[in-house]
Amino acid sequence: MTVMPGGFRVALIAACPFPWPRGTPIRIYRMAQALNKCGHDVHVITYHLGQKEPSPPFCLHRIPKVPFYNKTAPGPSIAKLLMADPLLSFKILALHRRLQFDIIHAHHVEGFLAAIPLHFLYRVPIIFDMHTLLETELSSYFSGEGASNTPLKIIGQMMDRHLPKWADHVIGVTEGIKAFLVNLSKIPANKISVIPNGIELSHFARVTPQHGNKKERIILGFAGNCASYQGIGIMLDALSLLRSDHPSIRLHIYTSDADGAYESLRKRPEISPLVDIFPSDFEKLPAQLAGTNILLNPRPHGAGHPLKLLNYMAAGKPIVSLAGTAHLLKHGETAWIAKDNTPRTFAQGIAHLIAHRDLAAVLGRNAKDFLSRRFSWESRAEEIADIYKKLVYN
Repeated sequence: MTVMPGGFRVALIAACPFPWPRGTPIRIYRMAQALNKCGHDVHVITYHLGQKEPSPPFCLHRIPKVPFYNKTAPGPSIAKLLMADPLLSFKILALHRRLQFDIIHAHHVEGFLAAIPLHFLYRVPIIFDMHTLLETELSSYFSGEGASNTPLKIIGQMMDRHLPKWADHVIGVTEGIKAFLVNLSKIPANKISVIPNGIELSHFARVTPQHGNKKERIILGFAGNCASYQGIGIMLDALSLLRSDHPSIRLHIYTSDADGAYESLRKRPEISPLVDIFPSDFEKLPAQLAGTNILLNPRPHGAGHPLKLLNYMAAGKPIVSLAGTAHLLKHGETAWIAKDNTPRTFAQGIAHLIAHRDLAAVLGRNAKDFLSRRFSWESRAEEIADIYKKLVYN
């Protein structure tokens, strides 16, 4: 074990494109950035894919290029499981022989599986950072939006139950994940920490909030990738229900997944004139969200926190969310939560905030105030470092 002056040598395992503008890669990037700032020697070990990053404030290691594998969308694939993940595992082992990591911090199931050989061969303490539960997510990658695939749900639940038992400590992003692990995986509560994402409030504070526009259009906003599990179809169907009563309504989609957005619209040509798609990244997002009236989270299921909700809250805009992923929000206090995962209840929530502008403004302010009191990446890094200390020295 080689403890760095003032900190630990950390292997952060990212089995995903990195950096990349969606939830898992962003959580890993901000975590690495904050841990590095606290004095830890952080090494992110990842795939060959990712956006160009001229000078990250941490060490970045990539696997060799995998021929014919260039998938950046979330979810597993044959090439990923048979080629990219084994190469990632070999890369982790090779780097450890040279660098001697003090701790492995593995994100999501594939990152954890890739790091397990290092844990067992060299007894390096390992943390499993669970962003979600596969029981609710795995089938969506194969079955499409709204579809149910019972065998995949069973496989996902088995992995959720048994894989975390191999870890020295588990980090979950919600209390729901912790409750699952305690009740069904029988993992002691003291081996699980709940550490949600942080947010860079100063990044959003640079933008002056906008109120309305000359044409009095109602601008609904959605930020994120357009994979089926995001509930894009629910959102578009809700827009279709709203258009007759609100002819000035428009939906802005801010995404790095324009192809997915256009594919969703192709199936609904009647509402495509009401939708504008804008390329987006972390730098552009504050100004884009500032130009909206109401922000939307139509994702129906998931044990984790959609990163978009933290961005929405930081923007100080009113939010309409489905209940299945509104873990941080309180109905009537920090958001309007539609309890049923249907386009009609989602549309009703949007219509209510359109009709009650004062309530909408209060919800936006309350959400931003709640976020400023509870979330920062600096505080998250301190919590994580405390876990490192207990695992390394015990």
